[in-house]
Amino acid sequence: MAKLDELSERLLKRFKDVPKISDEDTLEWAETAMNEHGYTADDNVPTEAIPLVMLYAEADGASQIALRTSYYFYFTDKDETVDKTEVPKEYRRLADALWTRYRQKRNAGINGIGGSKMHYMKRVDRP
Repeated sequence: MAKLDELSERLLKRFKDVPKISDEDTLEWAETAMNEHGYTADDNVPTEAIPLVMLYAEADGASQIALRTSYYFYFTDKDETVDKTEVPKEYRRLADALWTRYRQKRNAGINGIGGSKMHYMKRVDRP
């Protein structure tokens, strides 16, 4: 079982080397992930669902960082060149990989979340 603060702390440890990531950021990502999976901020997330919630929060965090860094630029002067245009691209690629892992894990179905679903379509030729 894990509460919102513990999930936020785990995220902060995973994103510790990323500049300008604060407690408020990881708290928001963790709460969004909990809400997406049917938990409120006061709920305890069951141990089986923690990896799925954390994967969602990580993917959301990487997407947010890609948005924040989208204004990075390329600059050339006589003596130096600064190229930061690859930073947002790398975060987008990381976010895409995390979202893919999240969808795979969710499709497997954990703790009543996700899993396969079956739908029957109504036939057009029969009333």
